Amino acid sequence: MSRNFNFHHPIEASMHFNRAIICLNNAFHIPDGSYLFYATLELRISIERLFFEYLVLVGADEEKIESMMNVYRIKDLSRAIYETEPEFDRKLEYTNFYLKTIGFDFEVPIPDKNKLNSYYGKLGNYLHNFKKPVNSTQNQEWWDTYIKFIEETRVYLFEFFKVPRGFFKMNEKGLELYQAYKDESIPKEEIKKRILFGF
Repeated sequence: MSRNFNFHHPIEASMHFNRAIICLNNAFHIPDGSYLFYATLELRISIERLFFEYLVLVGADEEKIESMMNVYRIKDLSRAIYETEPEFDRKLEYTNFYLKTIGFDFEVPIPDKNKLNSYYGKLGNYLHNFKKPVNSTQNQEWWDTYIKFIEETRVYLFEFFKVPRGFFKMNEKGLELYQAYKDESIPKEEIKKRILFGF
């Protein structure tokens, strides 16, 4: 008899983050330490997916994003981000400038790519086979360090999911204003006026 294994959840960074929280709750309430490893996997996928979503947010080339998504072993996420979108930080900075100009009272968090890259790598290390359990799963100090690291990662990632999420695409005039913002060829106050009054 065939089974329906459809994934009944949106494939989003926030979904993987929420699944990690569920696994963490199970780990301590059941209790069952194996759920910590499921949480680790979900947090790692959440980081990977978060970068893809940010690339869409800043309007990176769709073909480059597609190419990056086909690479499942991203050894250096921050390098891959810059290869896909060299102006990643600057475009996020402009996004926040734009949001503030039109009256929103929140900012899109700008990720520390080196920190996320470090978390991504360390999370992966915990998903490998443990050759010496006496130094890992049979050692309470090892568990304490592992749990502390997962909590540190969870707290940092939460900053990206506690604000509204959405995407928009700049038209030709919007791109011209971004270029002026980046080059500082037009004063910011003038750019604000053009944003508010239709360029």
